[in-house]
Amino acid sequence: MIHVIGDIIIDEYLLGSSTRLSPEAPIPVVDLKRKRYSLGGAGNVFMNVKSATEDVSLYGYIDDAHSYILKKIKPKGKISECDLMPLKTRIVANDHMLVRVDTEEYIEETIIEDSFSIKNEYDIVVLSDYNKGTVKNPQSIITKSKRCIVDPKVSLDYYKNAYVLKPNKKEFEDYIGESNLSPKHLLVHARRVRDELNVDNFIVTLGSEGVLLVGDQIEHYPATSTEVSDVTGAGDTFTATLAICLWMNLPVYLAVRISNTMAGEAVKRHGTYLIDYNKLAEEIENEKIISNR
Repeated sequence: MIHVIGDIIIDEYLLGSSTRLSPEAPIPVVDLKRKRYSLGGAGNVFMNVKSATEDVSLYGYIDDAHSYILKKIKPKGKISECDLMPLKTRIVANDHMLVRVDTEEYIEETIIEDSFSIKNEYDIVVLSDYNKGTVKNPQSIITKSKRCIVDPKVSLDYYKNAYVLKPNKKEFEDYIGESNLSPKHLLVHARRVRDELNVDNFIVTLGSEGVLLVGDQIEHYPATSTEVSDVTGAGDTFTATLAICLWMNLPVYLAVRISNTMAGEAVKRHGTYLIDYNKLAEEIENEKIISNR
């Protein structure tokens, strides 16, 4: 079983066209055509995993205004109510996002974190932390699984002893107190930080520069896509693919390569992207063939 616990976010898209400026200010007037809603954050990780297997559960908070979304999905796991869940509203005109409006307040409840448990400690647990309040004590989650994948948001030392710790480049550079480093220099720091935090596998996603892996193998994998339409949710796609591959007991280095490829597919598309199971299966077979040569 793959268990996804963390901050569930609602992504709202207001889609329309714009051909004129407002007389009130030099800003475009958008003629609204339709609205679209999808799950972001931990919800997006869950939906990506679910596109490949039903053996997945979701733990988090949702408010009354958006509870109908999960009622349609009926996820396994535990969903508790909160007063206001994170909402990201994106206004898009002529296929270009004009502005994003965030509506949120810190979730004070602790019932999800306090009650989280799994029967098999070798199950995959994904901790998807966006620092919205669902997870206040990451160690309470990490210690319950031998294979916990952490997508962090706060300081990395909160996530010691994880099986996989996966910051992006900015989060990693913020932690080490340096910026604009090359992959080569980041790799040096990553080896040190992996030892300091006692994590089995330290992964740094670098966007257009690819991904670093420091584990039993130390590698820098270049990005697989030069066509970038929208980076929204690409990190969630990477995390979900990684969880699926490790759940299938693939070696970590193969899982990272496949996840890097699937994240490359995600950035080619507008909005969040759900894993194409056929594409994933094809990539897994290709990587197995390459690794056996």
